[in-house]
Amino acid sequence: MFNGTRKRSFVWLTLTLALMLVLSACGGGNTNNSPAVDNPDNAGSGKKVKLTMFIWAGSNQDTVPKEVVAEYVKKHPNVEVTFEESSNSVMYPKMVAGKQADPNNPIVNFGYFNADATAKGLNDDMWEPLDTGIVTNMKDIPEQFHTSDNKGIVWGVSSFALVYNKNLVKTPPTSWNDLWDNKEFKGKSALWDYMFYSYLSPLIAVKGEELGASYENPEPAFKFWAEHSDQIGTLVTSNDQLKGLLDSGDALIAPFSAQVAQTWIDGGSPLAVAYPKEGAISFPYSLQVVKGSTPEQQKVANEIINELLSAEALSRYAEVTGTPVTSTAAAVPDKYKNDPSFSVEEQSKGINPDWNALAKSSSAWKEQWDRLVKTKL
Repeated sequence: MFNGTRKRSFVWLTLTLALMLVLSACGGGNTNNSPAVDNPDNAGSGKKVKLTMFIWAGSNQDTVPKEVVAEYVKKHPNVEVTFEESSNSVMYPKMVAGKQADPNNPIVNFGYFNADATAKGLNDDMWEPLDTGIVTNMKDIPEQFHTSDNKGIVWGVSSFALVYNKNLVKTPPTSWNDLWDNKEFKGKSALWDYMFYSYLSPLIAVKGEELGASYENPEPAFKFWAEHSDQIGTLVTSNDQLKGLLDSGDALIAPFSAQVAQTWIDGGSPLAVAYPKEGAISFPYSLQVVKGSTPEQQKVANEIINELLSAEALSRYAEVTGTPVTSTAAAVPDKYKNDPSFSVEEQSKGINPDWNALAKSSSAWKEQWDRLVKTKL
């Protein structure tokens, strides 16, 4: 699925994460303090192992995890799983706050996390190692998608490209430069607030040398966006908000997940995806168990993660969300066989953000964004 260049990119990503040892609950919340049992399968005790799972909201991201969990609970009646549905940008800060309040009572026990949250979690000591004796389906995922300490597993790789309204955009974008320089998009670009890898990482990759901008010295990139702030029409915080803006034409373009956008297109949205000539942003997705969960909760979480990593579950996830998966046992759905995001050639061109630097510098980058850019919006 991935050629040599791609593999080297992910070996780098994995090593970066390994070297680092790299949403408030609106609903049910976690229940670590409720009675637990030594054996989750012991239906006779009347006690339950209760967990909260984090999943992404919208765009069919909930379909497979809810199906897999429902099947698991049917076979394990002493297990109860509730769901928190949101975005990592919203949920992760709440997880950090929850850990600070009570490290033994995490807001969520396990779930789906993107590369940004994964790197921050490694930096914040947020993850438990996966139990390789339970998560045996890891064997079908190439080593470059594992971390040396098994604090999570990369099961899918999205591509962040340029999503635009094809009915209203006269000339389709071809380059990341279109995002900040194209006059057709003046005041009509939608950016995800604080999702720096989607608009600062490509800027650093494309114009970093010219601007003197780098991950170690990002201020020139923030100043550049400040000078081009008239391109920005809206800052968004949810998939549904972004979809509504693009569908209506209130926004004409956004750097966003090509896979999520494809589900919108399949549903009838008047959108298209352009893969910039400089390459899309490579964006790994992981499954993780959250530190502070009880041994019983960890066991159940590992068992469910193993089911989520099965060839059948990953193939179905790819089918309903358009996300390329990493398992060598999972089949590429027919409807995506010609999708550029599943293409080895396209994936090999990917821009790989420095997730380590982004995780360690998160607060500083937010301060510069707020001070230099948001004050001009």
